[in-house]
Amino acid sequence: MNETIQLLQDVVRNARTGQDAVEHLMQKTEAGRMRDELIREKEDYAVTRRESERALMDAGGTAEPVGPLEKAGMWAGLEMQTMADRSNAHIAELVIQGATMGVIEMTKALNQYDGADAGARDLASRFVVQQNETIDRQKGFLG
Repeated sequence: MNETIQLLQDVVRNARTGQDAVEHLMQKTEAGRMRDELIREKEDYAVTRRESERALMDAGGTAEPVGPLEKAGMWAGLEMQTMADRSNAHIAELVIQGATMGVIEMTKALNQYDGADAGARDLASRFVVQQNETIDRQKGFLG
């Protein structure tokens, strides 16, 4: 499989995972600044997901579905993490951890698939920037 398709599949997977996680965390938050921030992040993930899915189709690839075990594992992990503490600071910590994992995964993918076309590399790089911006905004919620 070519590196462009592989890189775009990674962007799609990371954007979907981020969007799913934020949607789950939104159910744990009340109205206010944190909820507004999560709505913003959900839309950022959705835009990236749509753009990367379109680019993937244009490159001749298809998005790999998120497996039910992977989805269930994320859901269970977030449920456990928010069971006792739903404070904005704790939600921010979870978002920061998730976005950091996204930065690491996308940076590894960019390094691994250095032969991917410029458009795919640009999309992946912009996703890393987006994740870093999310981390910076969420730091304001830490106690």
